[in-house]
Amino acid sequence: MTKERIVKELSKVRGQLAELQEKQKDLESQLQMAEDAEKMKFIEKNKISLERLILLNKVSEEEILSLLRKKEQEEQKKQTEREAASHEQENEITL
Repeated sequence: MTKERIVKELSKVRGQLAELQEKQKDLESQLQMAEDAEKMKFIEKNKISLERLILLNKVSEEEILSLLRKKEQEEQKKQTEREAASHEQENEITL
């Protein structure tokens, strides 16, 4: 292949990539709209009030925060245990 032909092919491929990226963004947007529509249908079908949705969302956020706090505490406990074990090993070596 000549240099000019390679440059031409690269330009063509870049154009195709740009088109595919635009198509990807469009499809992702359509997917999000379809998912939102399904959620709205479920909410309407089950007659879930706005207040209940807010409450459910708040409970979910609180559960997530609680789980994150527990995980953080467990990690701190493990770190403390590792540090204590390391300290004990240092003491044994110096004795």
